[in-house]
Amino acid sequence: MPGLRGTIELIRSANMDKAEYGGPGWANYVATYFNDTFRFCGVLAELLRRGGKAVIVLGNSIIQGVEVCTDQFFGRIAELRGLEFSETVQLRKKRTGTSIIQSSVRVERAAQRAVLYEVAIVLRKR
Repeated sequence: MPGLRGTIELIRSANMDKAEYGGPGWANYVATYFNDTFRFCGVLAELLRRGGKAVIVLGNSIIQGVEVCTDQFFGRIAELRGLEFSETVQLRKKRTGTSIIQSSVRVERAAQRAVLYEVAIVLRKR
């Protein structure tokens, strides 16, 4: 997936001097998360009956100053596994990302302001 690949590479390029605690380590974490998502959606597709639905609650993340729209990537991965990404329901908006990420453990300056949110995505077996 080109969008996901680009996001992972952007994370990988951040804080290269911090090795596994910088961008490279976090990029591996994100790649592993979405590899697990791919496997999860495969199992879900096997378990659901035709027309059956699953609701998954998740939210976006800010990793090494890069916003990761987890819900969108999750939905696209589900579609690769034969599920329909039928709906997204916003559950809540959290505090803005810049207040969370501007600390010495994360990044010094956020490139842009991001609003963290939580959504329920609805997946349906075709």
